[in-house]
Amino acid sequence: MDWLVWLVVGLVLLGLEAVTLAFVAVYFGVAALAAAVFAGLGAPLWLQVAVFCGMSVASLVLTRRIARQMFRGPAAKTNVHTLTGRRGIVTRAIDTDGGSGQVRIGTEYWSARPYFDDAGVIPEGGRVEVVRVEGVTAIVLPLDDPVGQAS
Repeated sequence: MDWLVWLVVGLVLLGLEAVTLAFVAVYFGVAALAAAVFAGLGAPLWLQVAVFCGMSVASLVLTRRIARQMFRGPAAKTNVHTLTGRRGIVTRAIDTDGGSGQVRIGTEYWSARPYFDDAGVIPEGGRVEVVRVEGVTAIVLPLDDPVGQAS
């Protein structure tokens, strides 16, 4: 009768894995099925538990490296990290003396500061490129000639 308990536990865990896709319950589900086989062959309870624990740990250890390699890849840039290198339009003049200005990058508005302290004023309507983001402030380089500076 122990085999039936192990079988049910194994199937429940495999079903749980199918629903959650966490890739953890599968190890315990397979180990429970192995314990069910041993129970069906008449192994004592301590051996069934040992098979369950041993299979769980062994499968986790043996497949961890493979799983990490499969799921490791270049990290996708998300949220604020996607702003670096993007270009925007100045919507409120950016001045080092007056604090920060504002830029529109795509459909979003960001407070902005010039990358260089002596950049002068980057006028409204000017084009900029985001060098980095500090908090909620985009640090930008002007793509147009700043006001008062000729080429």
